[in-house]
Amino acid sequence: MTAVADHLDLTQLGVLLRQRYDETAAQLRTETEAEAAWLRHIHDQGPGDSADAGNAVSETAEHGLVTAALQEQLNRLGDALTRLGEGTLGTCDRCGEPVPPGRLEVMPWATHCVPCQSRVDRRR
Repeated sequence: MTAVADHLDLTQLGVLLRQRYDETAAQLRTETEAEAAWLRHIHDQGPGDSADAGNAVSETAEHGLVTAALQEQLNRLGDALTRLGEGTLGTCDRCGEPVPPGRLEVMPWATHCVPCQSRVDRRR
């Protein structure tokens, strides 16, 4: 049992994590399919003029950024599900103190309590 078990229903948090994981995975699949369709469209249309090429580069970059962000979120949610299974979700990786339940409800992948996360952020 984690340090937050008394303050947060871990079963409920697990359901939330799985739901967010599944939703994010679906969004990633949709975005990946849209990106593939866009690339096929660009290929089929040919190079066009410089404005078309600029738009194509911009659109392709945007798809890439969205895909990367969704993949990162999916990885974080997967890591949180692993920590939940190991019984370490809700315990700060740095100091071992409980991660506040409100923080976990908003960011269930949080691995640090607020003070430790502030220290990590300042070092970046």
